[in-house]
Amino acid sequence: MKHIYADIKNVLHVDVTYGKAWRGRRRAIDKIYGTWESNFVEFPKYIAALQASNPSTIVKWLHNANGSSNVATFKYVFWVLGHAIHAFHLCQPVISINGFDLKGSYKGKMIVVVTKDANNSILQIAYATVDEGTSHN
Repeated sequence: MKHIYADIKNVLHVDVTYGKAWRGRRRAIDKIYGTWESNFVEFPKYIAALQASNPSTIVKWLHNANGSSNVATFKYVFWVLGHAIHAFHLCQPVISINGFDLKGSYKGKMIVVVTKDANNSILQIAYATVDEGTSHN
């Protein structure tokens, strides 16, 4: 946020509050990348495009029973790209799993599984987005 304050002060010669700077930043992010709501609605289309462009991609969804007909809510979605499936047998026998919290209106976790290929380069194997709850059905 400090660079936002500095840029506004240097370019526009105006002092702004933290709240105004934060809201301006949020609006800029929404304009560039879309809102949480628009991205959530587009997510199934993105996954379908991944599958269409790479037919060996595997996707597993578990939908939430309380979703509406307009927005497909889910407990989790897991996907692994076809090229990672085909390259996996050439990888080193070490796998790393990293997860991070999703912020904003849709709480949950994003999980990424990676390994190293024969050239010692990182290969992203699989991805998952899971809801915030820990219940298993």
